[in-house]
Amino acid sequence: MCNLLKKRFEPPRTTVPRRLKLWELEHRFHCAVLGTCLTLPELHRLIRQAGIELEPKHSDYDAHTALVGSAGRECRAARLLTRLLDRKFRAAINQLAKCDNQDLTGYWQQALQTGNIAGPFWALATHPQISTTLMQRIYGDVHMLSHLAGAANRANLKRLAALDANITELRATAVRARRQHHEQLAQKEAVIQELEAQLLRRLARDKPAIEKDNAALNEQLAASRRELSQAVRQLERTRRRLTNLTRRNEQLQQQRASAYTALSKLEAEQQASELALHQLLGSDETPDQPTTDLCGRQIVYVGGHPSLSPHFRALVEKFRGRFEHHDGGIEESRANLHCLLSKADMVFCPVDCISHDACLKVKRFCKQNAKAFIPLRSSGLSAFARELSQLPLTDTYEQ
Repeated sequence: MCNLLKKRFEPPRTTVPRRLKLWELEHRFHCAVLGTCLTLPELHRLIRQAGIELEPKHSDYDAHTALVGSAGRECRAARLLTRLLDRKFRAAINQLAKCDNQDLTGYWQQALQTGNIAGPFWALATHPQISTTLMQRIYGDVHMLSHLAGAANRANLKRLAALDANITELRATAVRARRQHHEQLAQKEAVIQELEAQLLRRLARDKPAIEKDNAALNEQLAASRRELSQAVRQLERTRRRLTNLTRRNEQLQQQRASAYTALSKLEAEQQASELALHQLLGSDETPDQPTTDLCGRQIVYVGGHPSLSPHFRALVEKFRGRFEHHDGGIEESRANLHCLLSKADMVFCPVDCISHDACLKVKRFCKQNAKAFIPLRSSGLSAFARELSQLPLTDTYEQ
């Protein structure tokens, strides 16, 4: 193979710039390509696929020589080899598809550094743009790597011989150790059997006392289990009671909060009622809260109890306003209600003493005609007085 390096590399090229087939390479490359890029199982499989006949007990070298001889001409074996190599090293071939000679040189240098040369070697050897100088270098590198691999193999064979000797010695040592181990196990087994015999004799002697102690322990265990079962049932009852009490406490807290809210509202209504009644009765004492001045505005009260209407009227007139009442259509006409609402400046409606339909119609009318609609929580005098006392003193009332 060394004599081949003295010749100038002039790989044949086709007129069309495409990758070369295996049989288009110079014959000197076939041995290097097959030896570097194929494994022995692949080599023997291709021998069978190509139908090459060899001696029944042929060597790896015989198979290699047969494929190298077939690689130089376009035949079934060469085509199978080309397809296998292209498929096996497709990634390297695609990577070099658009590279120039300078890029090819760097790619080969990187392949040498990483030690992965099989794929790059095939991709570069069949590349249409590779130069003769680079091909010379690649061939020389592969040639020297084969020498280095042979030297490494010889060194490995020496190491394997030394390792075989060490393995023989270690096996003899392992046999001796196994024999000693079996002897120790036999001694320990004899000691264990003696101890088991002593234990059986002691158990036979102490069996009545042990059974008596076991009976007492079983009774104590049963009693403990009964006590534990009772404690668990009591704990469950306590947990259920605690859950009920917690739920009841939450309900009471909610009721307490509602009661405080209602109480606050009632206190406010009471204060408003006292103030309104105080003004209505014409007391000479000056109240703490400002006096509402309705400035002659028309107040219409829809719903409620007709018996309270005189008191509502007196209270409104006390605040310099005008008052009209309508029962919401129970006895009075609905048409009269529409007429009163048209003249009203503010409309009061107790939600607890009026039909739902009437209340909605009054509210809808006030919204459509920009009238102030004031819903009352109750139909009593205190709720009405409270709302009157909280009216702003300005001339504009927002709905």
